[in-house]
Amino acid sequence: MDFGTKIRQRREELGISQQELARLLGMTQSRISEIESGARPYVNLPHLRTLARTLGVSADYLIGTWEDKEAPMPASVAPPAGASAPRARRRGRPRKAAPVGARG
Repeated sequence: MDFGTKIRQRREELGISQQELARLLGMTQSRISEIESGARPYVNLPHLRTLARTLGVSADYLIGTWEDKEAPMPASVAPPAGASAPRARRRGRPRKAAPVGARG
């Protein structure tokens, strides 16, 4: 499914007209029509962001980052087996060593 088709399908699912979507986005109705028909298949990043938020979908969905049946790779939470995590570094100035026998 292409960019314009996804926008039209989602707009229709929400039950809003091209005119209403255009008003929400601050665009003209003819621009929405051009995007949906594929005559103008590209939008700039701020418009893409606003369009995705207005339609309640992600920009990734609209631009087809992944194919419809392809799921994104899960992020690895744990380091690979055998790899040790790097030691956390202490921040700030080094502490002075306490004198031997001092109570703290």
